[in-house]
Amino acid sequence: MDLIAVQLLTLTALLVSCHVFSLLPLVLAWRASKPSSALSNILRPNVLGKVNCFVGGVFLATCFLHLLAETREDIEATFQRDRIVVEYPITELVACIGFFIVHLVETLTHRCLPHGHGHGHSPSQDVGGGQPSCNLVGEEGTTRPSARYGAIQLDKGTGNPSAQGTGSPNSPVDLHDNAPSGGGNLQTLLLLIALTVHGTFEGVAIGVQTKQSALLWLFFVVALHKSFLALSLGMSVATGNLSLPLKVVTCVVFSLSGPVGQGIGLLVTDADGGGLATDILQGLATGTLLHVAFMEVLSKELKPGDLLGLLCCVIGFSILAGLTALPGS
Repeated sequence: MDLIAVQLLTLTALLVSCHVFSLLPLVLAWRASKPSSALSNILRPNVLGKVNCFVGGVFLATCFLHLLAETREDIEATFQRDRIVVEYPITELVACIGFFIVHLVETLTHRCLPHGHGHGHSPSQDVGGGQPSCNLVGEEGTTRPSARYGAIQLDKGTGNPSAQGTGSPNSPVDLHDNAPSGGGNLQTLLLLIALTVHGTFEGVAIGVQTKQSALLWLFFVVALHKSFLALSLGMSVATGNLSLPLKVVTCVVFSLSGPVGQGIGLLVTDADGGGLATDILQGLATGTLLHVAFMEVLSKELKPGDLLGLLCCVIGFSILAGLTALPGS
C-alpha cells in the first residue's frame, strides 16, 4: 500500500480513537445518575499503570533505537550531500529543544493557573514530572479520576477541604469543586492548550515517518498513549462544571491535535522531500516522545519496589529492540 494512503488511514484511526475515548465518559456521565461513581468504575489503576509502563518502555526504545538513530543518519546524509562539515551533535540538540519546548508549555500552563488551587504537597503522592494535573477529588469522599498527561491515576480523597489541596508537588487543579465557573473554564482552557501542543508534536512524529513499518509501529504506540489520555481528559471534563457543549468542544479539540500534527508532518515531509526541515521536525518530535516517556509515564508509574511495572517496561523495550534487530528493519 502507498505510504500516503497508510498515513491517511492512520490519521483517521487516530482521530476516531481519540474521539471515542474522550467522549465515552461524557456519554456515561449523561446516562448515569451518579456520574462520579460510574466513571470511577471505568478505570482499574493497577492494570492501566502496568500498560503505561509497557508503553513507556516502547517509547524509550522508539526514541533511542529508532528515531534518534534515523534522524542522525538523515541529517548526516543531508550535510554530506550539501558538503557541510559540522562536528556537533545536532540531532541530540534538536531533540533536547523539543523536550524543553513541551516542558516549557506545561510549566507556563501551570504558572498561569489561578492562585489558591492545589498548592499543597503530599510526600506520599510525590510522583514528579512537573506537569499539571487535574486532581478531581469529590466533596463526599468519592474517588475521581486524575488526568495527568502521561497516564491515568486515581487519587483517593478524604472529603476534607485540606485533602483537596494535596496531591502532586506541582499543584493539582480542581476543575469543578469549590471553583467559580469562570475560573474553572480558564483552568480547563489552559490544560487543553498544553495537551493540544503536546498531542500535536506526537502527531508530527507520525507524520514525518518515511517507512511504512516504522509508521505503523509508532502509530500503535502513540494511539495507545493518546487513547488513555483522551479517556482521562474526558473523565475530567465529564465531572466538571462546564456546560455540555463546552465539554464536547474540549474533547473534540484535543482529539484533533494528533491528526493535525500528523498532517503538518506529512505536508512538511512532502514539500521538503525528506530534507533538513523534515529531519529537524523529526528531531523535535523525538524530544516530545522523550518527555512523554520520562516525565509523564515512567516517573509516575515506575515506583521503587514495583518489579511488575519494571518488567512491563522491559518487555515493551525488548519487543521493539528485537524488532529493530531483524534484517531489513
